[in-house]
Amino acid sequence: GTAAGSDSVVRLGSWLIGDMAKGAAAASAALEGAEASLAELVDLEDYYFGPDKDQKKKSAAETAVACADTALTCAEKPTSATSSKANCIKGRALSYLVGQERLAEELLSKALKLDPQMVAAWNALGEVYWNQQNYAQARSSFEQALELCGPNAVSLRNLSMVLRAIECEDVEKSNNFAAGLQRAKEATVLDASDPQNWETLGNAYMGEFFVNGKRYEELNKALIAYARAESAYEKLGKRNPFLHLNRGEAAKFLEDYDLALKSYAIAKEIGAAKGGDEYDKVSELVKRLAGMVERKGDLKAKRLKELTAGLPAGTCTLAQLRSKEGGGKSVGARVVSILDRKDEIPVVLSCCDADGEFFALSIYNAEQAKVADSVVPMQSALEISMPHYRQISATIKGVEVSYPCMRVAHPGDVAIVGHGTLASAAVKAAFSSEKAAG
Repeated sequence: GTAAGSDSVVRLGSWLIGDMAKGAAAASAALEGAEASLAELVDLEDYYFGPDKDQKKKSAAETAVACADTALTCAEKPTSATSSKANCIKGRALSYLVGQERLAEELLSKALKLDPQMVAAWNALGEVYWNQQNYAQARSSFEQALELCGPNAVSLRNLSMVLRAIECEDVEKSNNFAAGLQRAKEATVLDASDPQNWETLGNAYMGEFFVNGKRYEELNKALIAYARAESAYEKLGKRNPFLHLNRGEAAKFLEDYDLALKSYAIAKEIGAAKGGDEYDKVSELVKRLAGMVERKGDLKAKRLKELTAGLPAGTCTLAQLRSKEGGGKSVGARVVSILDRKDEIPVVLSCCDADGEFFALSIYNAEQAKVADSVVPMQSALEISMPHYRQISATIKGVEVSYPCMRVAHPGDVAIVGHGTLASAAVKAAFSSEKAAG
């Protein structure tokens, strides 16, 4: 009887082990299905812009949740690893649906109780808080991810975004933007193949330019990072309109209007209507400036002669600057008009020199209203120190449009004859971080 009894126990044990193995295999298969649906959902969120986007996202999220639930019910008692993974997937899937944030937060917190080193759950929890604009909690989640799970590019780039989004006093804001730039750099070092890391770095350089009053070279660094992002997206066969909108913005500030127009056109083509609006605004500006130069402000010869007379002695003309004959002298000019660009950067004045040649004067780090208060069109004479000359060209719908431009880095480099410099018009613009601006 004893032998038969022990044989039954062995058979029962074997049956239980077999059953458990089947349950584990089924749970594993269900989790694989859940992960595949989640990957599809992430892809839809980032790269799909069709009118049925919300419907497709809801369907992928529901499939991911159903597969994760199946994984939890395959065995009588799921393993801790299965539970944590299933709850993480469910939480991440629901985090992409409007109105499901609270449930997503609960599920992700549950996953982290079971496995505090689950980096995907920490990052997803941080994103839930980010979407609710709870930046303090988002920051804490990304910092926990780095502390408990070690350096990873997703936490670093998300932390960069959060640091730049926190509303605080100027000194702390300045420090946060500098720290955000550093985190973004670290993310690209850890993973140079992920386009989102490069895009975040580009946005961080943009933030440095605005918040920390960096020179416009910082914007060139942003453009380099955006180019790396575009190249990385192409390797994945993906396109992101926000990258092109942000690159268009940086190019516009640098007056690289050709690149701005190309970027806005691509953004519109991918699905961002704002790209079309921005394209039209830049086209209008370039055509307006080129027309003003070409038509010499529509001034009669006599009026033009009056404007060019009496400009400060010892200054040089645009032609002398262009041919390097100026010998480091300031350029003498008369203000013809001020372009009304509200708070756009840079402030642009239409001017003419002693030869009657017209050009655009672009003044960076200046406030439009303060410049307008200081200069009188058709009267004020200027001495422009340390000007950077270039011919601006852009192709608009197949036609090349161009005009001469003089750029100064600071309003203090422009003196109004008889009134001192425009230094009092200096401004430090504020930069607001939006999700699209990463």
